[in-house]
Amino acid sequence: MTKANVSKKVDTAKKDIEKALTNAKDYSRNLYLAGLGVYNTTEQQRSKAYKEVVKTGTTIFKDLVKAGEGLEKKGKKLVNEQTKAVNEQISAVKSTVNKRFNTAKSTVTKKVNKLEATAKKTIKTEAKAVEKAAVKVQAKVAAVKAPVKAAVKKAPAKAPVKAAAKAPVKAAPKAAVVAPAAQA
Repeated sequence: MTKANVSKKVDTAKKDIEKALTNAKDYSRNLYLAGLGVYNTTEQQRSKAYKEVVKTGTTIFKDLVKAGEGLEKKGKKLVNEQTKAVNEQISAVKSTVNKRFNTAKSTVTKKVNKLEATAKKTIKTEAKAVEKAAVKVQAKVAAVKAPVKAAVKKAPAKAPVKAAAKAPVKAAPKAAVVAPAAQA
């Protein structure tokens, strides 16, 4: 490429950029002006509407107050009716709960009393059986004890075990050891 061609292309690009900037500035200005137009139109309409409201404001306000009073009366009436209905339902539920609680309490009390009576009866029966078994065991112990006591009375008195355990043990002759075994 020659210098002239490059220079020509640069000039063309500069012109295109300047044209684009001019178009952007024009477009931005038009957007700004359109915004001002919207603001102006809105302000005129608001001002006109405000004048109408001020003109008829007192009448409208009085009408709104009347409508509000009517709704207030209806609201109070509705709240009172609903409160009364809820209180009646609460009373009915309380009554039902109390009845069921008392019925359940009565049933539980009866069952507990019946269980206590059955337990007492069972304990008495078992106590009698244990007492009879204890008497039988005491009789058996006494039966076993009597021959042992008699044997203890007949047996010769022996040296205390502790004294014998502390005494030195001497080796006994073999003949002496055999003799007592032969006597038995």
